[in-house]
Amino acid sequence: MVLARSGTTLAKRGHAEDVVKRRMKIVWIESYVRRARQMAAASLMCLAALLAFQTNVHATQGDEDHERIRSLAEAYAREVARQIAPAHATIKAEAARLDPRLRLPTCPVSPQTFRQVESFGGRTTVGVRCPAAPGWSLYVPVRTQIIADVVVLSAPVGRGTALSADVLRLDARDIASLSTGYLTTLGDAEGMLLRRPVTIGTVLTPALLERPRLVHRGDRVRIRAADETLAVTSEGEALADAAEGDRLKVRNVHSGLVIEGVVDAAGGLVALW
Repeated sequence: MVLARSGTTLAKRGHAEDVVKRRMKIVWIESYVRRARQMAAASLMCLAALLAFQTNVHATQGDEDHERIRSLAEAYAREVARQIAPAHATIKAEAARLDPRLRLPTCPVSPQTFRQVESFGGRTTVGVRCPAAPGWSLYVPVRTQIIADVVVLSAPVGRGTALSADVLRLDARDIASLSTGYLTTLGDAEGMLLRRPVTIGTVLTPALLERPRLVHRGDRVRIRAADETLAVTSEGEALADAAEGDRLKVRNVHSGLVIEGVVDAAGGLVALW
């Protein structure tokens, strides 16, 4: 009877100890959760303070002036154009308007310009960047014009007609948009032949002109071959039409050999050794 009572007492004591342990565990978990919540709240307060500080700094610095960015891009484009423009050309550059929603912090130093992206028709893209904190970069489209006098046709001229000064004039054009080339002096076009008919006011380009033929197929051509110690002349038959400076093949009328040379101003052939 005594043993039974002792067992019952031990069982009650063990149960009480389990209850105490569970309560202590619950208290520890509740304490841990409170500390975690406190730390999270403190972190959120720090983050809010940091964001408020950054906002205040940005407000203090202000936004970068879009006009300053555009002005720098235009100056860079003009300088690049000046390096390739003819003398006395007028150079104009206009940067595109930036999106008014674009807000960049004011650069504490003068922004830098860098390599531009070339495109056709005088349109380029210039890079502008802030080299100091907070640091930013963007590309600005710029329209560049190089106004210079070029040779244009001033009177009707048929295909194959030799050009003279009275059918030519100089006219101011935007050469940045002349992708096929242009001529800047009347002498560049005088004596040249039109490859095809063009309208009055057309800008004359190298592709529209050709030199007059000095030699025609079947013509007798004087051949001259020379080096530092020896000069030989002979006669040949032209195998094609050619202008001054063209390479031409002729057949020697005496030996039958085919010789290649360059046509000179007199219509003769300077043989190529």
